Amino acid sequence: MIFVLILVVIFILVSIYFYFRAEKLQQELRVIRREFTQSKKDSKAIADKMALVASRHEEFAKFRLKLIQECKLANKVELEKQIQFIAPLINNYGAIFRACSSSKDQLKPMSEKCFEGLNPGSYNGFVTYINGKEAHIRKMWSSNNLIGFISLVEALLIDLNKTVESIEKKQNNTMA
Repeated sequence: MIFVLILVVIFILVSIYFYFRAEKLQQELRVIRREFTQSKKDSKAIADKMALVASRHEEFAKFRLKLIQECKLANKVELEKQIQFIAPLINNYGAIFRACSSSKDQLKPMSEKCFEGLNPGSYNGFVTYINGKEAHIRKMWSSNNLIGFISLVEALLIDLNKTVESIEKKQNNTMA
């Protein structure tokens, strides 16, 4: 009889222990679920902000390219060649940005899709154009990531502006 009583007491004590342990685990689970929900909300907010930043960068780049294309220059042959190489990159800015932000090493494959979709063989011309540029531009291209893409577009637009300025200087010197 005493033996059965001891077993019942042990069973009751173990049951009480497991009850409180289960309550504690349930409370931890609620906290983890709350944190998970909050992190999902934060992740969505960050993704939305990244999309907004991408669209703003795209608008700025397209606007700057449009300004350069609309400049009134007598001899625009050199400028038109550079614009021809840069335009597909800027016109597909959003798609390339999303691809680069979703995973690593997507700049070159996505750029190739964009160039080849526009004109077969144009990607190789673009790579040759980039390889003819300064070392820092080649490094941006070879980084093959989002930061490299943003920097590359900015550097190419700055380089294009320098070309416009040099053409304008030549025009002003010939007029004077």
